[in-house]
Amino acid sequence: WRQVQSKGLTTKYNEDEVFRLNVKQLIALAFVPLDQIIIGFDLICDQFDDDADDLLEYFEKTCIGEPKRRGTGRKKPQFDHKLWNIHDRVVAT
Repeated sequence: WRQVQSKGLTTKYNEDEVFRLNVKQLIALAFVPLDQIIIGFDLICDQFDDDADDLLEYFEKTCIGEPKRRGTGRKKPQFDHKLWNIHDRVVAT
């Protein structure tokens, strides 16, 4: 939510139901199995308008991992997937 505010997207979040749903889907990645996080992120990104690029870049850099410039795969994110993803903990209970 703080990043939505800092990127100047508060009004869009409050007024655009589709945008609000997409932001909530980003948050819901915490419940996706670890091996499906990147696929889920890519699917969600396709649903955003261009005005959310800054928000998506921030999320990708900190939580997903930026694509490598050469080759395939991604760089390590600032916060490892196992740190913020709770899928296994939810399923285990």
